[in-house]
Amino acid sequence: MPESKDQYYIRDYHLGDETAITALFNIVFGQTLTEAQWRWKYTGMDLAPPIARLAFKADGQLVGHAGAITLHGWRQGQSLPFFQICDVMVHPAARGHLGGRNLFARLFKELGDRLAGRWPDAFGYGFPGRRPFRLGEYIRAYGRVEQALAMHRTARSKRLSPIYTRPLTWDDPRLDRLWARLAPGFGLALIRDRAFLTWRYATNPFHTYDLLGFQVAGWLLGWAVVRWAEDRLRVIDLLVPRRCLEPALRALDHLAAVGGVDDVEIWLPSSWRAAISGRLEPTEVVVGNMIWRLPIPTTEVRETLYYTMGDLDIF
Repeated sequence: MPESKDQYYIRDYHLGDETAITALFNIVFGQTLTEAQWRWKYTGMDLAPPIARLAFKADGQLVGHAGAITLHGWRQGQSLPFFQICDVMVHPAARGHLGGRNLFARLFKELGDRLAGRWPDAFGYGFPGRRPFRLGEYIRAYGRVEQALAMHRTARSKRLSPIYTRPLTWDDPRLDRLWARLAPGFGLALIRDRAFLTWRYATNPFHTYDLLGFQVAGWLLGWAVVRWAEDRLRVIDLLVPRRCLEPALRALDHLAAVGGVDDVEIWLPSSWRAAISGRLEPTEVVVGNMIWRLPIPTTEVRETLYYTMGDLDIF
């Protein structure tokens, strides 16, 4: 039976709820999300049912949603379930309550309860804006990792790197071997293998991406997922050894200049940004560690998490 409190009842996702969920998304965020896009987002990496807590009024109207995208992660040499917390949303008419009646807080915490009950060792993280993060922090459900900063680099036509970029296909078997080779260098990160790249980028229903390999003398050192904008080259995702980061980005600087844009944009955690140069620009995004019922301390996440724009669901 659905759980009841005050004028709302809350339950897990049921097949077919995506019709109401996408309608609520359109109201709350003012953007269109189709049912097909929602299903891709929440079922692409696993066959498990989508993970979400939904709040309804007594008349059956959906007024709240908190979801988690199931992902495959890596922590200190071992695979680990990752969950990206997203689409925590409440209908404008259902906002404004305090304490235990606050629907955002109830949904967020109940989602954490569900995750911890099934995957007690999992890592949950999100990339909310400042206001929703502050609410998550206030209810002691989010720990602040850092504010995301966008690094901008000037495109340069003169080649300054020994590394070359070459197009790769999404099914290139070297992608799995590359991840296996580089994984020990990451303390906490998504498993960036061929299955992840295929789901996240090759089959993405929102955007089209290019996959580029970094090569020296025919040897594949790493890859970048990029998307061309009108005025910049966005580096959506990146996998390279840390020692190769700066020369790899110089290769992208050259590619951008040849492509006719002046700017290269990349998001990386502070420990990786320290190894490269560029102009930093604050974003509205806060990297949050879900600490409600989940075990990984924020200090560890701050020191070891590797993330890019590709960890978010908006790029």
